[in-house]
Amino acid sequence: MTKYEGTIILKETGRESTVEELQNLISAEIDTAGGKTGEFNAVGQKDFARVANRKNPDGFYLEVTFEGEPAATNDLKKRLLKIKDVFRVFITCPG
Repeated sequence: MTKYEGTIILKETGRESTVEELQNLISAEIDTAGGKTGEFNAVGQKDFARVANRKNPDGFYLEVTFEGEPAATNDLKKRLLKIKDVFRVFITCPG
C-alpha cells in the first residue's frame, strides 16, 4: 500500500452536512476503495485566490492521510466528488 495525502475542499454555501458527518463519509469511501484512513486535519475556511464560481467564493479545507492502492486513487477521487457537499479533491503521494 502507498501513503497518500488528500486535500478536500467542502462547499461553504448551502452545505447540508457537518464537518464530522463528512469526515465519516470520506472515511467510508476510502475504506470501500480498499484503503486505510489515517488522520483528519480541519484546516478551516479560506477564500479562493481565483473564484471560478461566484456561488462558491470560499471553502472549508480538510486534509486527510490514508493508505491505498495506486490503481484505486482515480476511482476514489470520482467517488468523493459525488458527495454533495464536496467541492474539490486533490490527492498527492508525498515522495
